[in-house]
Amino acid sequence: MAERQIWYTRCPVPTALGLAVQRGTLHEAIAPLGRSLASIQQSGDRATQASHFTHQLASSIRHGGNTPAIFARSEGADTRIVALSWTPTPHPILVRPGSGIETVRDLKRKRLALSLRQNDVIDFWRAAALRAYEAALASEGLTLDDVTLVDLPVARSYLDDSRLIRKPRGPAGLATGGGLQREEVFALIRGEVDAIYSQSSFASELASFVGVETLYDVGQHPDPLERANNALPEAFTVSASLIEEDFEAVATILAASILAADWARDHHREAVRIVASEQRVAEEAVEVAYGPTLTDHLDIALSPFRVEALGRRKDFLLRHGFIRADFDLDGWIDPRPLARAEEIVAAWKAAGTSGTADIRSVA
Repeated sequence: MAERQIWYTRCPVPTALGLAVQRGTLHEAIAPLGRSLASIQQSGDRATQASHFTHQLASSIRHGGNTPAIFARSEGADTRIVALSWTPTPHPILVRPGSGIETVRDLKRKRLALSLRQNDVIDFWRAAALRAYEAALASEGLTLDDVTLVDLPVARSYLDDSRLIRKPRGPAGLATGGGLQREEVFALIRGEVDAIYSQSSFASELASFVGVETLYDVGQHPDPLERANNALPEAFTVSASLIEEDFEAVATILAASILAADWARDHHREAVRIVASEQRVAEEAVEVAYGPTLTDHLDIALSPFRVEALGRRKDFLLRHGFIRADFDLDGWIDPRPLARAEEIVAAWKAAGTSGTADIRSVA
């Protein structure tokens, strides 16, 4: 079989794929198959980078937020879900100290910020904020009709913000992935809105840098399914053609990701350092956001719970107009590559190590 270049991309969140990339084990695992890997994010080509959101590149894999993955599929992208991850993630509603807003019920008739990207095909951050507001309000018997949603227009693209994961330092970055939340943060500081949404380590940096306070964290909702948002679950998607034409390569990439998650369980400090690098935040921000159990929750699977959560995400995006067309969720999922990946991992471990394996010693 002729050498194939496989494109990969991941979001600036904790992912098994990101660990495998950063440690070099993804490339080591795939090299014996005669395959080369190329980063969508580091391609230097804007059209190529856009595939992070549209999955337009035929031979590509992606591990990250589910909103772009669902959007791409609804627009006709021929992709398959091959795994899902569920890393407990903060999704806080933030307010100014001294605002008088002390409980979710105090949000009634208050102004909640919603960034409005004017030049992006899928506004994943707006969708995430809207879902967090909806879940938080519902926890106290309120709805979106009980608040005022304030649109904050943003002309620049997500690609302009940070090249997906490149975050500049200093006030312009505002600790949010290169200005991801610039308009929301400034509106809150100026008193033009009463609350904003944030996520993960970005929220912990905001709390430190701006001094905002958490009113309610949807990531702590008593019903785990209510926590579902862009980052819960993270979607591992693959071009359908790549599965059919290079099945073993796809399975090997998943196997490398499984081993990366296994490695993280016994190497917390090193894994946090990698996650901080992925997110372009301080390591302390990662520890504050995710806590000591982060590295226990980086596995990839296709459990019924994660699939149900993904279905809820699809239904939410359809209900609120973020996607135009519905599609069959079950038909989108292909369990074969993950099953094969588990066989590969078992073989690697049997060949060279016991317990937690490392590709460097068993591949």
